[in-house]
Amino acid sequence: MSQNRRSFMKSLAAAGTWAAAGAQPRSAYAFEKDILTLGTDGITRRTPVLQKKTGTKLQRIETYTQGTNVSFVRVQTDDGAEGWGQISTFDADISAQVLHRKIARLALGQDPADLEKIVDRCVEENYKFPWSFICRAVAGLDTAVWDLLGKREQLSVCELLGGRPRPFPVYGSSMSRTITPEDEGKRLARLRGEKGFRAFKIRAGKVNGHDEDQWPGRTEHLIPAVRKAVGEDIQLLIDGNSGYTPPKAIEVGRMLEQYNYCHFEEPCPYWELEWTAEVARAVSVPVAGGEQDNDLAQWRRMIDMRAVDVVQPDILYIGGLTRALRVAAKAAEKNLPCVPHSANLAMVTVFTLHLMGAIPNAGDYVEFSIESTPWTDGLYHPALEVKDGHVAIPSGPGWGVTINPAWLAKAERQVSDLG
Repeated sequence: MSQNRRSFMKSLAAAGTWAAAGAQPRSAYAFEKDILTLGTDGITRRTPVLQKKTGTKLQRIETYTQGTNVSFVRVQTDDGAEGWGQISTFDADISAQVLHRKIARLALGQDPADLEKIVDRCVEENYKFPWSFICRAVAGLDTAVWDLLGKREQLSVCELLGGRPRPFPVYGSSMSRTITPEDEGKRLARLRGEKGFRAFKIRAGKVNGHDEDQWPGRTEHLIPAVRKAVGEDIQLLIDGNSGYTPPKAIEVGRMLEQYNYCHFEEPCPYWELEWTAEVARAVSVPVAGGEQDNDLAQWRRMIDMRAVDVVQPDILYIGGLTRALRVAAKAAEKNLPCVPHSANLAMVTVFTLHLMGAIPNAGDYVEFSIESTPWTDGLYHPALEVKDGHVAIPSGPGWGVTINPAWLAKAERQVSDLG
């Protein structure tokens, strides 16, 4: 292993100690207070509330959908308790239909504390329909139940997992491939001064690019231009979005080594695990991936073969916090950090902050989009705010945020209940 990669991995000493101590997490609910060790910081450890039965049943599941991007989920129990979650963004209107037609009947009438069993049942009984829309719909149910359980206990989800709400470092994530290298460098340097970001991610190549660039020479110009603009003390990440074959990805990786980048995300088509593993073996820059993957068996293969150095489940793509925690636990067994994909400012970034505030193998940063997306404005409050390169993990019960009633009033409402 190169010195660059060793330097990156040394932050995982705590996770290594955790794994070496014999902890063998089987699922989200194996995260017990003796396992969730976050360091000698005086954090009170808690056994997850999900080990307790609530004695109630899920009575109603509602969705509130506007357009194709956003659909919120409200769950209610027979004693009137409720929780809010979100279906994955993008074609969320389709996923809402899937939730009511394929998922709701499997969850209604169940104790919300049996969330692991509910989630597994929802996925397994829809085995003829893997994976994306099923998992995106299940994510809405799962995140709403986590909120309900947190509110029932008057604890944040982070605290349910044994963590502590606090300011957490974020990296500014660019989503643009149309911006010029010069303009990208200028805006990141400006955001460094305005928001205190200490890390940024930019975009290389072309999405599913077959070794093409967005325009000829852009990536070769971008890599040094951004480094020069932000300075040597800023961590730089770069995303290939499945753009390269191994030879070209390795060529780009050599440039990243030269300019001291710390993260090379999805260099090859994500379904080609062997290609990604080849790149990870060849370059010293840590290779990251997994945002698109929602099959837990594929995740086991990816981690066992060390196809990546950093795991990146997306909580809403994978099927919710419950399944994302399983990936984090599996990665921790192998001393791999977890830096989830959270590429918009809808609720996925809220969910990710809570996760990262609790897991022992959390990477250095949470992804935080720097793009203007009007469809995420005003969805919930308090809004997430970057201060000195950090965003506070919401500390209120559940997810610690409230969905905007005015937004809900304009949304299409659908209901599934026990009748």
